[in-house]
Amino acid sequence: MTRDIRERISERLEELKKSARAASLDSGLGATAIKDILKRTDNSPTMATVEKLAVGLNVSPSWLAFEAGPKTLRVQDRGGLTNAGHLFTLARVDGAVKAGAFLRASAFDDDLGEAISAPRDPDYPAARQIAYRVDGDSMNAAKPRPIMDGDFIICAVWADLGIRLTDGQIVVVQQTIDGGRLRERSVKAVFKVSGGWELRPQSTNPEHEAIFVPENDAPDDGREVVVLALVRFVFNNQVIR
Repeated sequence: MTRDIRERISERLEELKKSARAASLDSGLGATAIKDILKRTDNSPTMATVEKLAVGLNVSPSWLAFEAGPKTLRVQDRGGLTNAGHLFTLARVDGAVKAGAFLRASAFDDDLGEAISAPRDPDYPAARQIAYRVDGDSMNAAKPRPIMDGDFIICAVWADLGIRLTDGQIVVVQQTIDGGRLRERSVKAVFKVSGGWELRPQSTNPEHEAIFVPENDAPDDGREVVVLALVRFVFNNQVIR
């Protein structure tokens, strides 16, 4: 099961035999910063704070935020840590994903120039990264980590991956109806079934429905179904840069 950032902070403090106060000060934060973070279990630190904490805890920001990539940074000959900036990038936020909400196609065409800090993907380094805001509860029972209303998902663009659907993947899928004039984008889990694939919600809300995609990838009910992205990371309370 995916661990909370507070567990990684506590783990690192123990490894370093360092007090929360000392690590907070070494991070350039207030003396009680880490203590406050560990107490606020309903709220996660912003990426700006995570990047500062990574300095005081001698870890990579990507590991601290998402448990992705190397945990510690290579020590330079002169001492200290290498610049960790290359471990993070900016992913464009391509709007919201919401199951059951068919909107006019024009609603998906507005590029507001928003971006979010994202760890570079160690498994798909050549793929473009894209982010979405989660709207609704269609994946609030997802495993190993629930995807909740208000979360950000950071994804690898499907067209860049050169892979096929595989049982257990979590993907962003777009359905188009009415000759392409109405679209829905949502997050679904992939399951292999007889004759094709089911893209299922994983939710405590029974109103959400699965999408069936036949082996030939062409539903015969007037819909067009396209997988847009593979979900790679989930993060809540992320600051938009």
